[in-house]
Amino acid sequence: MKHYKYVKSIIALIGATIFALTSMYIAVSKAETTTTIKVYSERQPFLIEPLIDQYEKNSGNKIEWIFSKKGLVQKTILEKDNPVADIFLSSDIARLIDITEAGANVDIPIMDKVPSNLQTQDWTGLTMRTRVIYAHNDLNLNEISYEDLILPEYKGKVCTRSGFHPYNVSLFSALIAHHGEEWFEDYIVKLKANLARKPQGNDRDQVKAIYAGVCDLSIGNHYYYFKMMADPDQKVWLEKVSLIFPNQDSYGSHVNISGIAIINDKNYKSSLDFLKFLLSDQAQEIYANDNNEFPVNPNVSPSKRVQALANNAKFDSIDLQEIASNRKAVLEILQKINFDS
Repeated sequence: MKHYKYVKSIIALIGATIFALTSMYIAVSKAETTTTIKVYSERQPFLIEPLIDQYEKNSGNKIEWIFSKKGLVQKTILEKDNPVADIFLSSDIARLIDITEAGANVDIPIMDKVPSNLQTQDWTGLTMRTRVIYAHNDLNLNEISYEDLILPEYKGKVCTRSGFHPYNVSLFSALIAHHGEEWFEDYIVKLKANLARKPQGNDRDQVKAIYAGVCDLSIGNHYYYFKMMADPDQKVWLEKVSLIFPNQDSYGSHVNISGIAIINDKNYKSSLDFLKFLLSDQAQEIYANDNNEFPVNPNVSPSKRVQALANNAKFDSIDLQEIASNRKAVLEILQKINFDS
């Protein structure tokens, strides 16, 4: 009987040891296969939180989101020889270009799920937004172009934020791509002459100015419409203002992107895995829907509210890399004529 109890104890001890060793092995294996991907971003983490949660659940990897409104481009460039982060996620093409021109990125493959005009081997787009025109309802406009903003009948009726803001620089760079530098310099002088006030504020401030009777037309990104609709104090502005997707009779409305670049080759495989996840059908639907933007993945439709607003609008298909190459010329011309003064 004693012998039986002794054997039973030995078996139990062996079983417990095997269980402990197995648990340790699983824990060590999991630790070895779990990777932390550090992301520099100018976008608040809550804008992409559902995607982060889904990716971490699917992959077992962890995302460390490092957010700052300013200074991340400079920080990335300064750290390029010893990167702290693995990925740079930008709300604008200009910042991606700054990073790649400084040699602070790692090449990525061309993505099948992204149109060729919205990617290079340096970066890829994640979502699209358009630069639209907000117009006072009294104008009874159904269509308008960026070029129309300099017409004599709009003298003293146009509002805009700083011409040097990346959103406007991107639009102006596209105008150079379509018309040339000489044409643009004449255009921007006439646009300045048509302003109702000095450039100031943000995109929503221009819609407020239309509501207040300061001007009749302004330039802004399309998704601000939804932000204003969600704010009781701002929703009232839209009672007097319509949103128009410009240039539907020509090359289409100007497109900018939120985009991504890999900036660290030490964690390349995991970073590329996360990038590909963000371009997947599932992620594109969530990301674009939550931000009221347009998916870059052509297999994914915009949210119903964005579709209703755009009404099958045509978008400019010019290559964003070509647009970016005109930024220097735009900035020089803006400075030359003191556009913001």
